Amino acid sequence: MRAVAVGQAELKLFWRNRTALFNSLVLPLLIVPLLLSVDADGVPLVIGLIGFVLVMAVYYNLVTTFVARREELVLKRLRVGELTDPEILLGASLPSVVVALGQMALFAVIVGVMTGVSLPSRPWFLLVGIVGGVIVFVLLAAASSAFTRTVEMAQVTSLPVLMACVLGSGLFIPLSVMPEGVASVLRLLPLTPVLDLLRAGWHGGPVLQPLIILAAWIALGTYAVRRWFRWDPRR
Repeated sequence: MRAVAVGQAELKLFWRNRTALFNSLVLPLLIVPLLLSVDADGVPLVIGLIGFVLVMAVYYNLVTTFVARREELVLKRLRVGELTDPEILLGASLPSVVVALGQMALFAVIVGVMTGVSLPSRPWFLLVGIVGGVIVFVLLAAASSAFTRTVEMAQVTSLPVLMACVLGSGLFIPLSVMPEGVASVLRLLPLTPVLDLLRAGWHGGPVLQPLIILAAWIALGTYAVRRWFRWDPRR
């Protein structure tokens, strides 16, 4: 697959990027004490780590990746060849996605061994949540890059999504303790349905609403990328 060849080249650049490595490999570990302070149970810890990996290792890293490759004319050169637009975006996304999935699996195993967490009762919802979350945050990263002029500006343009997802999706403050009106709005954030599906995979619970919200975000993200993604530098 041609996208894999792009991904292999991108992976070499990924391992040379200290910032990307820190955000992907170290930062999620630093969040563990905060998650433990909220709930020492193994399942919430795994779910919280998966959510944090999605917003940092996938979303934030890919915003910087798309912007860097655009400004370096890499995307423009690739587009001149035989690769389709989806193949270029997929290839550029592969390293971050693969590293993120590897982290999720590693965290689940480590936390499982340390806390004796039970296996998911409905693992298919777990899979749907993770895959859907990866798709959503790849699309959001591509859309956000359109409004990011430089790699340095990615810290600013990605901040609203990062803060909204980390603070408003129930990672640290359960939505159940919030006023119903506020909780209803926060359930519409892109990370919230992912976390709801992960919880449903372990403990059961309603899944129709999270599935609908997740599908809506995928549709919205696809439209945003088609409408606003930029292939040419913004110099």
